[in-house]
Amino acid sequence: MRKIHLIKVVLVALFLVSISCKKETEATTEVKSTFNLEEAKAAIGIAGQTFVIAMNKGDSIALANCYTTDAKMMGPNEKAVVGRPAIQKVFSGWIKGGIPTFTMKTIAVWGNEEMMAAEEEWAFSDKDGKILDSGKSIELFKMEDGKWRMFRDCYNSDLPIPKK
Repeated sequence: MRKIHLIKVVLVALFLVSISCKKETEATTEVKSTFNLEEAKAAIGIAGQTFVIAMNKGDSIALANCYTTDAKMMGPNEKAVVGRPAIQKVFSGWIKGGIPTFTMKTIAVWGNEEMMAAEEEWAFSDKDGKILDSGKSIELFKMEDGKWRMFRDCYNSDLPIPKK
């Protein structure tokens, strides 16, 4: 009789443990489900608009703040630029040299709570609207200080390399 009673107690204990584990798993799932892909896509869109506005204003600080502190900007025909201060320095040099009007169109945005990606088409045009350069880019975004910021920025021109 004691054996049967002990078996019943063990079975009840196992049942209670399995229920508590299930609730713990459900609670963990609820925390993860707070990520909203549509909200993240909208935030990436706003980040893109912020970038375009800063570029057209010639604001190297605002441009650099679009990037994470450990960002990497990878442009054509040059070495990667690493870190927000170095990225700001590049933009500052471009601005001092004069930047034509910049436009950018988002083609697609995808990702998850850890990393978002955006495919873009961009162009620089003169004051008369003539396209001076155009191309495409892929940006990877990660959350930093409560904002989606560019972590990796890889872009290139659609124009051929000038021949000498």
